[in-house]
Amino acid sequence: MTEHIAKQFDVELNELQTNMLEMGADVRRQLDAVGRVLLRLDEEEAREVEAADQRINMKEKELDAFIEFILAHRQPQARDLRLVVSSLRMTIDFERMGDEVRSAAKGVRKLRGTVDERLVEIRDELLTLHAHLLVMMDETLTAVKNFDDRLAHAVVARFPVLRKETGAAVKAVVDRMVAGAGIEDGLELIRIAKALERVGAHMQNIGESIVFIREGVDIRHTPETEGKIVKGN
Repeated sequence: MTEHIAKQFDVELNELQTNMLEMGADVRRQLDAVGRVLLRLDEEEAREVEAADQRINMKEKELDAFIEFILAHRQPQARDLRLVVSSLRMTIDFERMGDEVRSAAKGVRKLRGTVDERLVEIRDELLTLHAHLLVMMDETLTAVKNFDDRLAHAVVARFPVLRKETGAAVKAVVDRMVAGAGIEDGLELIRIAKALERVGAHMQNIGESIVFIREGVDIRHTPETEGKIVKGN
């Protein structure tokens, strides 16, 4: 990070990054917990995961206020402005990740401790999907910590693969429901799958923000973020 003549500005930018990483760590713990909940189908622990989202919501409000203070008092320019504006975007993404983890936990809670035996295999596939998300989350937090655009590109590249895995899991649930598996259990598994997919989408957003900070390039809605292969001329 560039040093500034106003040393207090450097202190504030470091504090912003530290607070954002703490928020991300809270989301990481919540995401880890929802995997255990899905494995055990534990209703009570699912309620705890849902309740933990409130802490993430409060951190978003605190970070929003701090970012507004920096914008008003420091009037950042160039890369500093990209950093502060992108931090606001990333804060929103972390908060929405918490919302989606809460939604996944709610889906587990509504399974009420059991799942149709014809859908157990799908639950196991969702656990694999969840494991992939944890890897993405660790990479995302490292990218934020180091403003590592190379790692951020890797996070962005992972999401289209995750999206395909989610689509395959949802299709498998629907096929089993058509064949007679429990409708209610099937719908909750779809809810969980889509919530986990959206967690990955917000990680992709954060990766895009890191690239914007470091490279000054907006890669949102490009072939890279859509998972398309671009052929050379």
